[in-house]
This record gives sequence, structure tokens and C-alpha cells, in this order.
Amino acid sequence: MVQSEPNTWQDDKYLQTVQYADSNRLSARANIHAKYGRGGWFSWVASQLDWRCEGDVLEVGCGAGWFWGEAASHLPARLRLRLTDLSHGMVTEALNRVRASAHWNQVEGCVADASTLPFPDAGFDVILASHMLYHLPDPLDGVTEIARVLRSNGTAVIATNGMSNMRELLDLRRSVFGGEHGDQVSSAFTLENGRPILEAVFKTVELRRYPDLLVCTDPRDIIDYLTSSPPGDGASEHQIEALREAVTIAFQKSGGRFTVTKDVGVFLCRGAT
Repeated sequence: MVQSEPNTWQDDKYLQTVQYADSNRLSARANIHAKYGRGGWFSWVASQLDWRCEGDVLEVGCGAGWFWGEAASHLPARLRLRLTDLSHGMVTEALNRVRASAHWNQVEGCVADASTLPFPDAGFDVILASHMLYHLPDPLDGVTEIARVLRSNGTAVIATNGMSNMRELLDLRRSVFGGEHGDQVSSAFTLENGRPILEAVFKTVELRRYPDLLVCTDPRDIIDYLTSSPPGDGASEHQIEALREAVTIAFQKSGGRFTVTKDVGVFLCRGAT
């Protein structure tokens, strides 16, 4: 039986050993953004704040380390990077990727739970947390930890989705697998409800949205996206066939070009209370 999304996506064991054991499933979802979107998400995020020539930077939930590869040309090389993730596989992949770049020479990494970061108070000038706080049982625990290890004049850059993000894909998924409307995965921390959570800990919280739209032309990319995560990754052969049929019909109705709405952005947070 396929597990319900909210429970699955907040299950540490599933996240560590299945969904984020390596970057394969994440790559299937990232592919349609890279292939059909405006591109440059990581560079855009990097451009949202002024970076010191030298500084201590923490990424909470580093994933495969993609940010530091794409945004390297926009960032000072003398930054001291500390990469963390709940998944050992992701930390290993991120360290291998970042250390292979000639741009970075001060990189360390460790497995860490965002709710209990293994660092002393006020240790970092910049903290990056992208699309990960909604995985926590209580996002406020992660926000509180980020504020604790951020220096008084530092900035936390926290990225997440809006509730309308990828709504056309979510509707397709629901038509085959059932479930609730909207993005139930990231609903615990969105662009709509994230501000009050952050303002409980930070004096200044600024939201900046990243406008984008995906115009997809290959049905296989949509199927790969929807089968990379629950409930699609546990679907039966009958459900997979139903998904293929639903995707085919969606492309036919839209003249072979399936448009997907994006709603993503970052909160810039300063001044821990």
C-alpha cells in the first residue's frame, strides 16, 4: 500500500535511505526545471545578497551540492563552506562535487539533523536552507536552530515553494493516484505560511519570488517527475499505465505543449530575536 504523502515526506528513514539516498530521484524532478524553465535558479539565489570576500557559510540540506557548482562564478572563492544533510549519500555526493571544483578550497561536510545542528552559537555569516524545512516534523525547530548558529549580522536564505507551485502536475497526479488538492509535501512551510514561522525568530524577513514557467514538450519528462516521489514511486503497473494515459491526454489537449506553473522564492532573514 502506498503511504500518505505528509507522513512519508517527514519520515527520516525514508528520506535517508530511499528518496535522498542519492540524487537520482531528485535529478528526475530537477530535470524539467533545467530543460524547460528560465534556468539560473542557483545563480539567482546567490545574487539575492552581498557576499563577503571571506566568511563562514552553512548549507542545511545541501542535497547533491548543485548550488555550489552553478553559483560558483557569482561567489567569492575564499568562503569557508560547511555542507550538511540528513542523508549520508547526499553529503558524500555534495563533497565530491564541490571539492572537484577548482573554485572552492575550504569545504567540510557532515550528516546532521536540521532540528539539532551540531554547531556552536553564532558560527556562520550566511546560512542557506533550500526546499527542506517542510521535511521537518516542526519547521520552527529548524528555523530556531538556523537562528541560533547565525551571527548577529548574518543572513539566512531560506527557499521554498508557494502552494500553487507545479499545480498542473499535482492535478495530474491526483487524477491517477487520488489524494488532496495542492502541494501537501511542502504545505508545512510555504511562501504563504512561512513568514510567521520565520518572524517568530527573526526581526527582519523579506520575501523575494522567482518568476518562471515550464512549457514541457516531452511526456516522458512528466512521467519521470511524477514517478520519482510518493505516491508514484510505489505505483503498480496498472497505475503507471493510467498515468501514461493521463499524461498523453493532457499533452493532446494542450497541442503537445504542457504548461506547468511555478511559484518559488526565498526569504531573506536577519536579526535573530
